[in-house]
Amino acid sequence: MRKLFYLRGTRRLVLVLIVLATWLFLGHLDFKQEVQQKPILNNKHPIAQQPINQVEDKQKPIPFPQDAKQGYTVFENERIVVCRFGQVADIVNKQTGQRIRVKHGGVVHAINGKPASAPPLVGDAIAEGIKLVNGDEITIIGIKPAFKVLSVYPNPRTGRDKIIINKGNNTLYLYKEGELYKSYPVATGKDPLFTPEGVFKIANKIEGNGRELKPQLGERWMGLAVPFEQDNRAEKDARAPVGSKYGIHGTNEPESIGKYASGGCIRMDNRQVAELFKLVEINTPVEIRHQ
Repeated sequence: MRKLFYLRGTRRLVLVLIVLATWLFLGHLDFKQEVQQKPILNNKHPIAQQPINQVEDKQKPIPFPQDAKQGYTVFENERIVVCRFGQVADIVNKQTGQRIRVKHGGVVHAINGKPASAPPLVGDAIAEGIKLVNGDEITIIGIKPAFKVLSVYPNPRTGRDKIIINKGNNTLYLYKEGELYKSYPVATGKDPLFTPEGVFKIANKIEGNGRELKPQLGERWMGLAVPFEQDNRAEKDARAPVGSKYGIHGTNEPESIGKYASGGCIRMDNRQVAELFKLVEINTPVEIRHQ
């Protein structure tokens, strides 16, 4: 009797376990199905994609473009290349890709460690640069510390001292031993014919003390020996060939500097003409040109 009761209880327990297991299994399937069918909500604030960090080496030079060389190379070093084609030349900075174009190309001279006290361009120090010389003009280009055109001026075509006066831009250029020493603004004739053109010489130098020179001439006079045939203001004026008619001098009208205002002479700022007076000698050639 006890054995029978034991067997019946065991069957009931097994049945209960089977029912419980079946219920858990079916519940798990329903939960899994619910999760799979549940839609994923859109993220209204998506996480921004983080860019890949790129470290740029600012000191690394820009690769020199292979197509930068046009024409044929007339000069090249580690920093620049000068290429000439036709009537122009390109100066290309190999480190930055910057380009400067100039008329013609001419001969290229390197400039390194030029102090401010030395020509060309006294007053300007040039750590590194080049000088391009062609038939008519000279161009100075700085490479270091800055890549740019520093000056363009007439070619003196001599290795000696000389003055060139350009009536086109009213500028006087002083050359010492063939190198540009300094340039100064000037005033020239109010009429294009008043200031004679050609190559003359300094015939005399007068340092005024308030008595020898008229006030309109300032304190310095450097007379130009102008032949009769190049004197456009009179015929056979005896003053012209001896340097008493045309000259480089100071002024009591400083506002006229840079303009076409004189009767034929070359006016300068009083301080600048005093400086020029000390730098030139009698018989120094003076070339006056229209451009």
